[in-house]
Formats: sequence, structure tokens, C-alpha cells
Amino acid sequence: MRDRKPASEQPGTTAGDRSAPPVLERVRRRAPAILGGGPWRFRLTPDVDLPGAVTGWRLLYDGAHSRIYRLEAAALVVKLAEPRSRPRDDLRKYVMCQARREYRGAAFLNALGLDTPDMRGWAVSLAPGAHYESALFMRPLPPFVSGLRLLRSESDADRRAAFLARLASELGTLFGHGFVHKDCHFDNLCVRDDGRLVWIDCDIRRPGSAARRRQGLRRALALLRRTARNDIGEREWRIFKQQFGEALAHAPNGPSLIDEIQ
Repeated sequence: MRDRKPASEQPGTTAGDRSAPPVLERVRRRAPAILGGGPWRFRLTPDVDLPGAVTGWRLLYDGAHSRIYRLEAAALVVKLAEPRSRPRDDLRKYVMCQARREYRGAAFLNALGLDTPDMRGWAVSLAPGAHYESALFMRPLPPFVSGLRLLRSESDADRRAAFLARLASELGTLFGHGFVHKDCHFDNLCVRDDGRLVWIDCDIRRPGSAARRRQGLRRALALLRRTARNDIGEREWRIFKQQFGEALAHAPNGPSLIDEIQ
């Protein structure tokens, strides 16, 4: 994604909070032991204070390349990302680390009116052999279920339809403004008790070419379908794609993508 940002972006806010973006302080220091220790470069809002102890970190998610912890003492959720390649080159380590991409991606999503966690900063490890490459800091979310869990557990047809319609609308906004989502599947978004969606994976791109935007849309649809292949019916999927196409039709870059979802 480009470094240039429109003035309407509000880093670290959600769709309901359009106040001035938080100021990030640059700090170089040793990380808490659970992050692997060693020197890290932090960019955090001034209200964030990380304790150095291992205690108080509660594991929420353990994935193939990342872990998510709840840090009760600081009222934070911390997403730790492992390096995808070794050795880590300087460009990937300092400029393109996952936490920085997601922090910036959240600002773009917020500017489009889509909800994300309340981001409070990011950090990157300066150690060449670090177990974790970067850390993303955010405030905890209100009660929610993942999109995939909702599809697997919800039998009410109206609630399922409302969820899929809202997702189709927000995907139309995202892709219709020229963005693509790197890992677009039902487990990467949350459904709050009030029905609002929260994008918990904010790793998005804005390709310069129409061909790459079309390719990104095809991949997103394939991933959505594959991850919910046993949890969403053919009729539901057909209606979802129709609603997605209708949302694209009303977005600036959407009409050129509609034929990819037919």
C-alpha cells in the first residue's frame, strides 16, 4: 500500500469515532519477555504502558503464524506475528512488517466506514533471529462471535441473511474502492451482539492495476467459499454474491469487477 493517505483517514479509530488520530510515540527498548525480549522498536499511543512480566498474558488464539494475547493489566489485545521468511531483510523487517500493515490498513477501513479494533500502535523486533517479527496493539472488543462460528451455530434464517447481507455490503465498499483483502475469510471478521461487523484482520492492499484487483476479488471469493463450504448453502451463497454485485455497482471502482462474481 502507498504511504500517501487521504486526509479523511483516522488511524486507530472505529467508524463511530472520528476524533483526531492518536499520536504515536517512537520508543526503542527491550520488549516484555513474552515477546521474546531483546530490542524492539515501538510506536504506541502515549496511554499504552506495557509491563515487562510474563504473567497476566492470556492466550486467546494460537494460529500457524500468529498468536493473540489479552493483557489484562494494560487493557490490551496483542497480536504477535512470526516471520514468514528467514533471513529477514530490512525492507520486510522495518517497512513491511505485518503489524504496521494492519495498523495502516485499519485506518483505510475506518475511512471507508468499516469497523476495526481500536488500534493503539505496533512494534517490530530489531533482533535478526526474533521468534516474533512484529506486534500489533489494540483495545479489547465488546462481546462477539466470529463470522464462521455464526454460520456454524446460527439456525435462524433471518439472522444468517442479515449477516451475509451486511458482509456483502462491506465487501462491496472495500473492493469497490480499489482495495483487496489479503486473507478474506469468515474467521477474520467478528459479529457483535448488535449485528455490526468488525474487521479483525486489517491486512489490505490497494493494487495499481485492474488485473490485480480482479485477481484479488477472485481469491477472496474462493477463500470465503472454501472456509465455509460446509456451513453455507448454495441458495445463501447465490444471494450473497448477488448482493455483493449490487454493492459493487454503487462503488467508484466496482462496476469493472462485477463480472468476477457471476
